[in-house]
Amino acid sequence: MDISYEDAIIAVVRELSQEQQRRVLEFAQGIKRPKGESGEEFLRRTENIHIPPEDLEAMKHAIEEEFERIDWDEWDLPS
Repeated sequence: MDISYEDAIIAVVRELSQEQQRRVLEFAQGIKRPKGESGEEFLRRTENIHIPPEDLEAMKHAIEEEFERIDWDEWDLPS
């Protein structure tokens, strides 16, 4: 006897806690949503954008400088 995916999923979900069922629902809703444009569409849309290498390097440096710092004030450290 062949069981459908839907029947198998329902059988498993019925055995889960309410919290686990909520997580399964969120997952199912997430994979149902459209993901936006494809990489091919993005490349076609942006193919005429040219950023000089020195500007890219400056952006990379600024990002690294900002996000590789430790802000000790945001940590709750014991005294």
